[in-house]
Amino acid sequence: MSLRRYRRSGFTLVELLVVIAIIGVLVALLLPAVQSAREAARRIQCTNNLKQLGLALHNFHDQNQRFPAADEELLTSPTLTGNSPWNCSWMTRSLPFIEQQALYAQYDFTKNWSDTTTNDHASGPIKQNIKAFLCPSAPTRNTRPANSNRGNTDYAATTERLMPNPFLNAAQANAVNLSDPFFIGVMGHDKLVSLSPRTISPANRRMATITDGTSNTFLVAESAGKNTFWWMGKRQVSNASDGPWANPAARIQIGGCDPSDVTYPTRTLASSTGIPGARAVNCINLKEIYAFHPTGANVAMADGSVKMVSANLDINIAYALLTRDRGETIAQTDF
Repeated sequence: MSLRRYRRSGFTLVELLVVIAIIGVLVALLLPAVQSAREAARRIQCTNNLKQLGLALHNFHDQNQRFPAADEELLTSPTLTGNSPWNCSWMTRSLPFIEQQALYAQYDFTKNWSDTTTNDHASGPIKQNIKAFLCPSAPTRNTRPANSNRGNTDYAATTERLMPNPFLNAAQANAVNLSDPFFIGVMGHDKLVSLSPRTISPANRRMATITDGTSNTFLVAESAGKNTFWWMGKRQVSNASDGPWANPAARIQIGGCDPSDVTYPTRTLASSTGIPGARAVNCINLKEIYAFHPTGANVAMADGSVKMVSANLDINIAYALLTRDRGETIAQTDF
């Protein structure tokens, strides 16, 4: 009886190592494409968020014949001096127009946004995280400071500018030299001007007041990553304080930023007025336009459209897009 010799089939060690190496190369080649596809999806969602916010503000305007104030001081405030008057943000007024009617009904507009007995109670409305207020490209909510468990926003009204600013050209510096006590941007500042009698001086910002053109004027822009503090893609040791969506201080005051000075974040935090710089987008998220998209940041224009502005946007163009009625002429190709 003859014995048959069986040969065992399978990979040799060399063959297995070659296969593993090939798989590793393929993964390395595919990973950037996968990451790029994921970021594209996140950017689309961010664009949609801003589109919904722009639509909400337009619907508010249609119903009230004006835009909500970025900072609305309340007639029920007990003081004009010392502590700041009670106030609320434009985001609270937008709630009914982004399918958050129930949350809006819980909000007490007779109390300050941070009142711990109502709005900022342990189960108060401002503790809620609202998906439409958060950019999916920004750090996830569970990586941000507790912030008294308040819900954060990655979007902010564009309202003011930092002056003087040596990085502006003469024409733009002249256009924005004079400030506006009700804010230079679209959404203004409703001010409590008297307690006896109780009187509000409203900004009354309407479409007709945007004489620079609604397609050439910022309305809302990304200022993402709050309540953390970021500079040039690096998280800083200190934390920002203007992250809650209900906080009227969550506004953008364009001044620019210095991307080359590593001491800039520390100096800016220590400054009460801010420090101007040459870069207007994606440099710092302290009251500036800032996003976690690699090429720029999303902004909602006053006409309801959403645009991606480049990280290299000229500071002069940024200022011109901020103002609503200073007569600047801007071509669509400029941003």
